[in-house]
Amino acid sequence: MNSPTDDQERGVQFAAKRRKHTNPEASRASRRRFCSSKNEGGGGGVSTTLKLYEDPWKIKKILTESDLGISSRLLLATDLVRSQILPMLGLDHAIAADSDEGTSVRVWDLDSKSMHHLVLKRWPSSKSYVFIGKWNQDFVRRRELKKGDEIGFQWDPYNSFFNFCVLKRA
Repeated sequence: MNSPTDDQERGVQFAAKRRKHTNPEASRASRRRFCSSKNEGGGGGVSTTLKLYEDPWKIKKILTESDLGISSRLLLATDLVRSQILPMLGLDHAIAADSDEGTSVRVWDLDSKSMHHLVLKRWPSSKSYVFIGKWNQDFVRRRELKKGDEIGFQWDPYNSFFNFCVLKRA
């Protein structure tokens, strides 16, 4: 069995041999080529974009006049509902959302820390989806929403409800 000093000595010898055979200029030139090809769109590099987190607000909407009117409904894009909402609700609720009655969903207002209930359904005239119910009373008037405000929804899988937040005021 080797003693610790024998292992240390071998490590020092290995490092010395490696330094002898490594050309620092060639190594620097190689790094420069890698960096310049990466920055020129060579595709072989590593991204230098720092991404601290993924945006949790998958469902975003900039409010329009029709979202704020007396019809008390929030119009949502069909593709957004199909990709971000229906899969979260489960099969029975997704089928109900396509019916005339719709399906009830709970919405937690993160800013005011209050729970609300809306109905998600497919709007027959436009084939888009809407949140109806007390949208106008519980969100538009209470939160003083205006045209151009950006709102967001995110699904909370642990509590089975949507979180709501005003992301940006107009």
